[in-house]
Order: sequence, then structure tokens, then C-alpha cells
Amino acid sequence: MIHRQIDVALGERSYPIYVGSGMTASLAPTCRQHGIPDRVVVLTDKNVAPLYLAPLLKNLRHFEFDVTSFSLPPGERQKSLQWASKVFTWMLEAGVGRKSAVIALGGGVIGDLAGFVAATYQRGVPLIQVPTTLLAQVDSSIGGKVAVNHPLGKNMIGAFHQPKFVWSDMECLRTLPAREIVSGLGEVIKYGVILDAGLFDDLETNLDRVLALEVDAVLRVQTRCAELKADLTSRDEKESGMRIVLNYGHTVGHALEAAGNYRVLNHGEAVLLGMIAESSIALALGMISQDVHDRIVGLIRRVPLRFRANTLDLTKVIKLMSHDKKSIGGKKRFVLPTRVGDVQVTEGVERSLIRSSLLSTFKLYTSG
Repeated sequence: MIHRQIDVALGERSYPIYVGSGMTASLAPTCRQHGIPDRVVVLTDKNVAPLYLAPLLKNLRHFEFDVTSFSLPPGERQKSLQWASKVFTWMLEAGVGRKSAVIALGGGVIGDLAGFVAATYQRGVPLIQVPTTLLAQVDSSIGGKVAVNHPLGKNMIGAFHQPKFVWSDMECLRTLPAREIVSGLGEVIKYGVILDAGLFDDLETNLDRVLALEVDAVLRVQTRCAELKADLTSRDEKESGMRIVLNYGHTVGHALEAAGNYRVLNHGEAVLLGMIAESSIALALGMISQDVHDRIVGLIRRVPLRFRANTLDLTKVIKLMSHDKKSIGGKKRFVLPTRVGDVQVTEGVERSLIRSSLLSTFKLYTSG
């Protein structure tokens, strides 16, 4: 059932985020309520499909939608122009026209790729986000940022394409490997640091309950993160101003992902490490106290992240950061904490300081 509805206020592009548990049977009626076209394409991956595709298709067909599906291999490496082209070809060969819609059934990779396809196929078709991972439910499915990766950087080719609605069913989290819950916590903790000291306090007290997927703890966290993301998106849809605070941990995090060829770390894991490194930069610049830094690092270190520092090349990480979209005029731009619940954008951070912050972060995850 639906626990909460959170609205993203964007005028004619406004849409709701539905958060709850056991919601599958209500999806098709909600599609009808929102005027979704009869022709529907479901994009998913081969991990998610065996778990959730059949009941979703059955539900849609019961309400007389003409629905077909395409399953991709799982993983960040599929978020590419090459895979987008394969999906376009399949849709064209299947006769999918402009009066159709795309449902993204999966985690952040599927959400971004399916969103990119929806934004560009025949100049844009409606999109419904059905996120199945914690990271996607609290962050990537909300806000309309859709993209594919390029070998020189993450999310370099994309668009803003808001969904018609977001459908977050926490029951999907129960089939996730533990690593995916860890990944989602990267974005959850981020919200506490950048915007909501109360959420951070809650996580310090109840992190173990969230890791155990206790319903009330998870729904409370999901709902609060969705509220925060919805509010930022409503006020700054295209990241021209305050929405940039969402990039805390991501300047370093994206480079860490790319340095491992998207195989060593997934997105949320890289963000966890990125938040430690960027907190270290803030500490060195005198922007936060040692106590605040210790709280941030202490909470992140309680998340069971399996990472060995010797699996990444530090020099490659720093080089890849030069391609980050958040750089301006060649100057690296960081979102850095000033206290728990508040951050500040900072430019011109010295390369030596970036390197030392990465070294101190890696030291925390050095085996032996």
C-alpha cells in the first residue's frame, strides 16, 4: 500500500513520488490515473527481471496496456550510447511510436538509461520510474536527470526529463544483495550531511535498523530523502543554483568509479568514500571542526563497505577528476560540509590537498 505521496512542484511538469510497501497491484491503475499511453515499454536488467517483471507485466496487461519489455545485462557499463542505440533499434523494429511510454524497472543504471531513452526517442516520450534499489528510491529516480556515461567521465551525455511519477516500493529492497543496501546508504547519509541534521541524528541512532530493513526505519528514511530531493528539484530543476549541494561526495566519487572502470566500486560506494575525502578537504581548509569530521567519518565507517584501497590507482583518480562536469574553467569545484546539515561550494582546491585527502581516505580501507 502507498505510505506517502510527495509532490515535485514544477508547474506543468509536476509529478508525485509514491512511497510505500506492497504496491505492485496499484501500478497499472495509477498509470491510467496519470494518462499514460496504452503502448508501454518496460526496460529492466537481467537481475531484476526474474523478480519483478512478470507481475508488473501481468498487472499492466490486466488493465489493457499493450506492453513489451527489454532486459539488459546488469551493471554500470551498460549505461552507454552503445546500449541506448540497441534499445532504440529494438523499439524501432517493434514499431514503438510517439504515443508510447517507457517504464524504468530497476536501479540507478536502468533509471538513467531508460530515462535517456525516453528523453530522446522520437524527441521524447513519457517516463515512469519504478526504482528497485535503495539508491534509486531515495535519489536517482527523482529529479529528472538522465544520462549515459562516456569513457572520459560519468553522466557526460544526458538531459533533464522528468517522469510522470515515481513508484518506490520498499518490498523490492528485500531481494537486494547487502552491497546494494550499502550503496543506497551513500546517498542517504549525503542528505543528512548537506541538508538535514535531524536525519543525520536519526541515522546515527538507527543505522543498524535501516541495514536490517526494518519497515518503519526504512520508510522514514525513504520519505525524508524523497522530500528533500523533491524540494530541491522544485526550486532548482536544472541544477543552476542550490541543487548543486546534491553533489557532495560526487566530485571524488565519480572519479573513483571511473578509475575502476565501473567494476571496482558502484555509485553509492564511491560516494561514501567521496564524502570522507571531501570532509577531509573541508577539515584541512578549516571549514569544519574535528568533531564534525569525526561524526561524518564515524557514521560512514559503520556502513559495511568492502573496499581495498590497493584496487585503485590514486594518480588515475586525480586525473579523471579534471573531466568532472562540476569543474569550472579547469578549477575543481567541491561541495564541502561546514557543519552537519549544511554545505558550501568551494573552488580552487589545491591538487596537493586533493591527493592528501584521498590518501587519508584510502588509509582507512587499507587491508592488513
